[in-house]
Amino acid sequence: MKRGRKPEPVGAKWDRNTIQPVRDGVKTEVVVPGDPPIMPDYLTPEAIDVWDEVLGRVMAAGVTEIDSAMFARYCSLEALVRAAFKAGGPPPAAYLTVLRQHEELLRIAGPKSRVGEGGKADGAKPSNPFARNGHRAR
Repeated sequence: MKRGRKPEPVGAKWDRNTIQPVRDGVKTEVVVPGDPPIMPDYLTPEAIDVWDEVLGRVMAAGVTEIDSAMFARYCSLEALVRAAFKAGGPPPAAYLTVLRQHEELLRIAGPKSRVGEGGKADGAKPSNPFARNGHRAR
């Protein structure tokens, strides 16, 4: 890291109206998303129903605007699987496998899929058996 004063974000310069496009125009800012996923317009009505049903769970798990495309693919695939079950036959096994993988990525597949929560499967045991090494009472 360079010594000295760090450059200000471009957004702050725009707010103060002190931006210099020649010098500041090539800089980019890292935007931390916190917005809910945005529903794309290509979803079928069945997929929209899945979207509305699951949106609360995935937002509680930490899904944001960046994950909108993956969440839309999950909703479309879930709608196809539900339609196959309603038709009386099982869906293709590949659909179920990819659906499970999407649920794990969206952290809605169960306790073990919530890796960011500390990796505790049952809530009682820590996932790292060596976590207390070096921290014993003397």
